[in-house]
Amino acid sequence: MPLIAPVIICAVFALVAALVWVKGIVFVGKTMAGLTVVHDDTRVMRERIRVLEVAGTYQSATYLDDRWAEPVFEYHRLFEHAFDPWAATAASPRSAAVLGGGGYALPKHLVAHHGELERIDVVEIDPAIERIARKHFFLDHLEKTYHAEANGRLNLHVADAYEWLESCDGRFDIIINDCFLALTPEFSLLAHDGAELMHEHLNENGVYLANVVSAISGPDSATLAATAEALAASFSHVWVYSCGLDEPLASDNNVMIATDGPHAFAGAWEWPNPPKEAR
Repeated sequence: MPLIAPVIICAVFALVAALVWVKGIVFVGKTMAGLTVVHDDTRVMRERIRVLEVAGTYQSATYLDDRWAEPVFEYHRLFEHAFDPWAATAASPRSAAVLGGGGYALPKHLVAHHGELERIDVVEIDPAIERIARKHFFLDHLEKTYHAEANGRLNLHVADAYEWLESCDGRFDIIINDCFLALTPEFSLLAHDGAELMHEHLNENGVYLANVVSAISGPDSATLAATAEALAASFSHVWVYSCGLDEPLASDNNVMIATDGPHAFAGAWEWPNPPKEAR
């Protein structure tokens, strides 16, 4: 009988070792949103990437080669449209705030590819997520390469995004909201008060972008509609890039852009007029 416990323990360790070898698991632990797994995967992109999975939901990803600072997910790449208003001008955005760190895919991209940004603030509520990003998602490598934290260009904050923005005295040219705990967004940032808070902290004609997971039409589109109405109450224009135009009744990522500026965003549709195929 005394041998049973050691045998069971050995079996459990053998199972974990097998999972690590077969599934490419590099980290398993608990974070604020639940069980968190970091694993290398070839199923999503048909090439090897590293995925941050929280409570069964893919939160972020990174390439493992020299593209480590390039966004993997489509909606992350759509955030690049934040720079469209300055594309045809001699001016450049100087400051950006990113709400929600996750795997820090977007902050890495901003530091590496947007040298015109003199200050980038990133707010992540869970210190465990930041530690995971440093070790497994090249956040430490970013610092070794660009020294952006040391020189004050990249500023990382462990805080609640709404509370941080409320206490922040600064204004930004760009604010990007990608705050989620697993599948649950930070609804306070998407409501009317959140939209007004974003508006108050933008420079004139600045742009606010938010990732909203919702259907475009049908019974599962309430989140998109409610967020758009809240934004429209504070901003002159609301634009939407939808990742799910081919399946408008299914929930997918939507990058919403709110601004008072006279900017047109190529490929986006302006609320409340979705393209015909999405109605």
